[in-house]
Amino acid sequence: MKIGIFETEHFEGAYPVIRLFDLPSNELYIFTDTKTYKRFGDLFGTSMSRYQWRILKRARSRLLTFWRFYRAVKKVGPDLLYINTISSNHLLFAGVIRLLKGTRVVLTVHDINCLFQSTPSRNLRELVHHLGKRLLIRYVDEFNVVSETMVPYLKQQTPKPIHNVPGAVFDNRQHPGISASCFHLVIPGTIDRKRRDYAQVWALLQEAETRQFPLYLTLLGGGNDEYAQHILREARDFPTYYTHLRVYNTPIVDQAEFDQRLDEAHFIFIPSVVHTAICYSIPEVYGITKSSGNIFDVIKHAKPFIVPSTLQVPVQLATSAITYQHVSEIVSLLEKLQEERVLYEAMLQQALLNSRAYTPEQVRARNPTLFATS
Repeated sequence: MKIGIFETEHFEGAYPVIRLFDLPSNELYIFTDTKTYKRFGDLFGTSMSRYQWRILKRARSRLLTFWRFYRAVKKVGPDLLYINTISSNHLLFAGVIRLLKGTRVVLTVHDINCLFQSTPSRNLRELVHHLGKRLLIRYVDEFNVVSETMVPYLKQQTPKPIHNVPGAVFDNRQHPGISASCFHLVIPGTIDRKRRDYAQVWALLQEAETRQFPLYLTLLGGGNDEYAQHILREARDFPTYYTHLRVYNTPIVDQAEFDQRLDEAHFIFIPSVVHTAICYSIPEVYGITKSSGNIFDVIKHAKPFIVPSTLQVPVQLATSAITYQHVSEIVSLLEKLQEERVLYEAMLQQALLNSRAYTPEQVRARNPTLFATS
């Protein structure tokens, strides 16, 4: 089969999709832009040559850009076109899909309410987005979500087939973390007020300082907007004695550095904002209508993780999670694990077992109609 995969934003989310479709019976064509192509190179390295890359160059007008996209896809003639991210230009994407008659189109929905609960608006820009979303829902053949926890909610929105291709696959490798006198917690991802609650980060550090508990915490994400700079200033000014706080004052953390720090971590800390609004003012609920990308860091690196008790996580990962209502509970548990390291080793082994449910073979087996080999 000829498989086309489109992605110009979430290169790390398209990586497992490419890996999963990489079967002897398939020819893979990746449609992307120059910037994202370079980020793919960080992930695939010398394996880039395994795939056919179609670099989409931006034209003077959006209409011409999407006409070129249509022509590029039409020339390849894929049996299946997998669109991994649409965050704008919904109407133009819908137009391309409408023209691709005979091509099976699968769309990954990252924010379910943004797509399905959109309403008309007097604002022309928002109205165009709304009409585009309505047409996308009509023209797309099948949908995908990156977390199994999103499937029940999406089933309430559409009768069309739904797949669950996670945002990471597991390569059967786990780094046990660095040997250290204190636990290392890592918070991956761009500094963003709509995704992570940094007040919980400061509360955790303050609790550790008050209880004189040694803790190493890394904010593993960059950012150059006003909010990110505010958080970085707060981090620099936070008084630490028993704790150590590491930050990155850069727009993007290098992929090799990102992976190394997660490999070294003892826990992935996800101080998630559960109720948010990413798309205009349309509400989303992490774990139900959208998924935290940090869950896929958990899968990829096979690490125990720490999350708010209100965040719904995949069943396969629940046994390697520490849930909390207040950050003071985190310090209490870490104190216990520090005294009895054998308990932490057991959590690490459970995390490895849980991640093995996300090998390429396991994910393909759970999505037989998507990854059929014949």
